[in-house]
Amino acid sequence: VITKAQHCRAEIYLDGIGWVATDPADVRKVMLEEEKDGLPAEDPRVAAVRQKLFGSWEGNWIAFNDGSDIALPSAQGPELGFLMYPQAEVASIRLDCLDADAFRYAMTAREITI
Repeated sequence: VITKAQHCRAEIYLDGIGWVATDPADVRKVMLEEEKDGLPAEDPRVAAVRQKLFGSWEGNWIAFNDGSDIALPSAQGPELGFLMYPQAEVASIRLDCLDADAFRYAMTAREITI
């Protein structure tokens, strides 16, 4: 079960430059996981990662979607601004997709030949 392994990456448009890669998830990961009690955004280690990942990202990834304002079929909950994590509803109540202990799922991959 990989309920804690999601990753988010983004692109922003800068006038005069165009689309620029950013990796906010890895910056946040450093803030949350580098030290037991976390690191503030102004910590030099966070600043170094932010500088390195502004304009680049790690290349081993698969995009599952790029939608916005997503209405899930037959869902009772509101539209989603974006879809980063799997979503589920039980008895018309949307589960907390960030609660890895209460909402468990698995993503698997396998090679296919055509």
